[in-house]
Amino acid sequence: MLQLNTQSSSRPVRTEEASFLPQLDILSLARIAYKQWPIILAGAVALFLLAGIFVLTATSKYTASVFVLVDTSKSSLLQKQEPVADRILDPGLVESQVEIFKSESVALTVVRELKLLDNAEFTKKRAGLVSSILSTVSWIWRSNTPPTLEEQERGAAEQLIEGIKVKRLGVTYVIQVDYTDPSPRNAALIANAIADAYSVSELEAKYKSTKRAGKWLQDRIIELRLQASNAELAVQKFKSDNNIVDTARGLISEQQLGDVNSQLIASRAATAEMKAKLDRVIEVSNSDIVNATVTDALKSDIIQRLRAQYLDLAAKKQDLASKYGAEHGAVINLKNQMAEISRAAKEELKRLAESYKSDYEIAQARERSLRKSMDGLVTQAETTNKAQVALRNLESSAQTYRNLYDTFLQKFEESTHEQNFPVANARVITQAATPSKPSSPKTLLILMGGTVLGAMAGFAFAVFKDVFGNVFRNAEDVLSFTGIECLGILPNLTKEIKRSKIGWQVESDADILGSGTPLTRYAVLSPFSRFTETIRNVKVSIDIARGTQGAAVIGIISSIPHEGKTTFSSNLALLTAQMGHKTLLIDCDMHRSSLTKTLRPDTKIGLVDFLHGRCKITDLIKRDLITGLDFLPTIAETREKNVVGLLTSSEMVNFLKQARSVYDYIYVDLPPVVPVVDVKASSHLFDNFVFVVEWGKTSRDVVRDALISAEQVRHRVLGVVLNRADPTALKRQESYKGASYGSYYTDADTTS
Repeated sequence: MLQLNTQSSSRPVRTEEASFLPQLDILSLARIAYKQWPIILAGAVALFLLAGIFVLTATSKYTASVFVLVDTSKSSLLQKQEPVADRILDPGLVESQVEIFKSESVALTVVRELKLLDNAEFTKKRAGLVSSILSTVSWIWRSNTPPTLEEQERGAAEQLIEGIKVKRLGVTYVIQVDYTDPSPRNAALIANAIADAYSVSELEAKYKSTKRAGKWLQDRIIELRLQASNAELAVQKFKSDNNIVDTARGLISEQQLGDVNSQLIASRAATAEMKAKLDRVIEVSNSDIVNATVTDALKSDIIQRLRAQYLDLAAKKQDLASKYGAEHGAVINLKNQMAEISRAAKEELKRLAESYKSDYEIAQARERSLRKSMDGLVTQAETTNKAQVALRNLESSAQTYRNLYDTFLQKFEESTHEQNFPVANARVITQAATPSKPSSPKTLLILMGGTVLGAMAGFAFAVFKDVFGNVFRNAEDVLSFTGIECLGILPNLTKEIKRSKIGWQVESDADILGSGTPLTRYAVLSPFSRFTETIRNVKVSIDIARGTQGAAVIGIISSIPHEGKTTFSSNLALLTAQMGHKTLLIDCDMHRSSLTKTLRPDTKIGLVDFLHGRCKITDLIKRDLITGLDFLPTIAETREKNVVGLLTSSEMVNFLKQARSVYDYIYVDLPPVVPVVDVKASSHLFDNFVFVVEWGKTSRDVVRDALISAEQVRHRVLGVVLNRADPTALKRQESYKGASYGSYYTDADTTS
């Protein structure tokens, strides 16, 4: 990084813009706005005027609005209406209807219904310059063939669509259709026509849709009827081929199997019962008849009577035996009777056993017969069940075809009803009325918007100019970019001199340097001005750098020509001399001699003649009558070829050495640094330099190039003086210092 030494200190020369960009906050933006308010005002005024011109020249347009309700609760008079609470809001449906309103088909319908091609008020606005050029170019592009009626209608439809604006109101089913036109009558007429065309297009679309659906359904019904009949015939044929007979209770085979199964179960139960009775009879045949369980189990009346008789005889026998003894004849007779009854009971048991055996055998035979029938029916059922699988498939197919046929037949009847009773899904709830006042241009809004936008653009430009402008406008810019202190900002005196008429105070006099040119003597003529105070600050800075040393040789430099270096040099030297110091001002710009032409234009010889040995130094020095400033002019009638050689010659070195012993301050007006190398070559002859930079004009890049190119100069620069600052802008820039900041400064005309 390059360094700049000033007063034995090192400061960097900034080479990147980002390194010194200020931090923008609300306060800094407010300061920028205050400093650059003329730019902001200019932007606001410019946009306000443009907006005013637009308002005055723009064609007034009128907007008519029609409101349409998209009623999705019904699509046909004959359809069942759903409760309102159950209806679901469908945003996609409403948005789709919005696009239909802006469709070309609706626009073409309006163009044809209203015959807009014959409407002069509608067609005349198409004859603008741009439209005419575009239509001419398109006509040439189409091989010079005139537009057809269809092309004209499409062009009118496109123009109509440009004036349509459709929007949905909130989350409702209401759609607002706006149409804008230069004619209020046409605006209302076309807006209502758009709503009507939309309703008609919806009805036609529904009618065509239902008609196409009915035709397709009719063809499909014929096909489905044939398919259903064939499927049902296939079912009947399959039943016939497989002996499958249906009754109200189901298949006959299934009924037979169920009946036989029931009989078989009953037969098995009967067989078991007979077997149990037979076994019981055999079991009790050897038992005593007196045993009550035997007689109770058999439940035979004969056995019951025999047992009763047996018990009665047994009781008598017991009684007689107790009276007469066991061997008594009556007792023996009773025993014989009892034995006879017992034999009779056994015979009866044998007869019962034979009867039960016969019943048992019959039951077994019946059971075998039923089992055989059951086996046959099971075999037959297995075959039938296999056929039932295929039958169910056939019946399912037949039922499907029949259901499809019934459904399509119902849909066909509904579509037929819809063709007979078409109902639109939308209705107009508010007709468009002829507007009484134009909707555009919105004069107040456009003027206010233009003013605000202009002010914003001006503010943006002001911020850009202040922050990113590649020039110097304040001391912070100088210090941040170059690392060199700013010694002051000199205001531009051109307007001030014209206003105060300072030139009348100094008559043309050969003994007064710069007489008749008040700009070069302003520090003397206006001692209490800001300009003069800034010059004093530069002189004080030179004194601080000079310290207790001898005379100081100060070079006055600039980056490029016409930065006011000459004016600054003359004012600094005159002010120093006025303070009572022995001061010498030397014009060392041997290329143009601007300082000499300003202070002593009548001079014939100068420093160049002295360095060439053609005259003495005492013959050249001119003294100011008022301040006592000595001025050494330079005359270059022809451009000197070896300026560097003259500036670094021994004559120049000896002259400055002698001048140090005579003068307190020696100011040298040098050529600009960037165009020529004079300053760089002769920098060793000077103690310090004062760098003059034109305020708001000289590029930072130029200043950087000047400092980098002259290494010896850069280390001895006391500071930078910003010259020719706009007084008004400077006042706004320093507004933060308060209203009393400039109270010590007075204009030149107050000193007269």
